[in-house]
Amino acid sequence: MRKKTIILSLVLVLVIGLAYNVYAQNEFTIPTWIKTAVGFWVNNQISDEEFFYAIEYFVENEMIHIPDAKKNTDDNLIQNLHILQTAINEKIRESRELANNVQIQQAIAESNSAFYDISNTASLIQQLDARWQSSDPDEPGSLAYILINNDAADVIRATIKADQESGNEFTYAEIFVTNAYGANVAQSGKTSDYRQDDELWWKEAQQNGIYLSESGYDESAKVYSSDIAIKILDRDSNFIGVLKAVIDVESLISNEAR
Repeated sequence: MRKKTIILSLVLVLVIGLAYNVYAQNEFTIPTWIKTAVGFWVNNQISDEEFFYAIEYFVENEMIHIPDAKKNTDDNLIQNLHILQTAINEKIRESRELANNVQIQQAIAESNSAFYDISNTASLIQQLDARWQSSDPDEPGSLAYILINNDAADVIRATIKADQESGNEFTYAEIFVTNAYGANVAQSGKTSDYRQDDELWWKEAQQNGIYLSESGYDESAKVYSSDIAIKILDRDSNFIGVLKAVIDVESLISNEAR
């Protein structure tokens, strides 16, 4: 596991290098083929050796460009990129632990069981999603209130609070989990949508086990972010849902703008 963490750290440094020249636009892009390769490797679908060969191929064919340190004059930005890379590694680990939390696993299992007994699950989720915008998170009994005020959501908020009080440079802005049908189950705050199975991050996490986002503005968390989505499995390794963690990278954007 330590070896994988070290390798993933190196890969993320290379990936961040791809973004270096476009920070003036306050966003960067991680190519899909890199995220797919990382996903296969993290979930043991390819060996360490195969993963090394893949990265070596990307570099040799100039699909990954390593920044020339001699040409980089903004040492502060480079330092922050390394800090972000380390933070992402740590938050992948924390997200996996959170996905296995007892309260979260129980909340998802109960939600999946309730939806399983419904004859037309997709239709119900669409109806709830259509009413989501008007659901008041401060009104007891409303759908948004219920999803924000439950045992699993309390665990999520405690995780975010501890992270934000830790003094870390890059912290969680939002975390939420869905059931196997893509419907929200528990969340730190009201998300922009109730239904998530139509989102790219949800689909890729379900298929590949992990999704690392392109950086950009998150409408739900209202911050510039880099996102992680983790496939959630039960004790029998059955797919039961997805966890999404939104990491606030505002400080990186602000430093570059200066």
